[in-house]
Amino acid sequence: MEGRKHTRFAVQLPVSFSGDQLSDGGTILNLSAEGCAITSDTVAGAAVYLQLTMQLRERDEPVQVDLAAVRWVSARRFGVEFIKIRAEEGERLKQFVKALESTT
Repeated sequence: MEGRKHTRFAVQLPVSFSGDQLSDGGTILNLSAEGCAITSDTVAGAAVYLQLTMQLRERDEPVQVDLAAVRWVSARRFGVEFIKIRAEEGERLKQFVKALESTT
């Protein structure tokens, strides 16, 4: 497995996802500014494209990822890379990850 460009932080955050053939929710297990790992009863196949809605903070609006690619799948988990995210959403995600960095 190749090394990651961005540190992933262990979290437990609600997420919903949808694609061409599926729509469900799950829990983000780890998160970086570029991607995350999700556990769910519905597992997306590798190379599938999804839209994500991530609830980073309880009182804030969820962060929307317009396009995410599933990069790996294992049992009830899968990893996604964020491909397309609007600038303001990306900035909120980066600020959240930066806050996680400062607590480690």
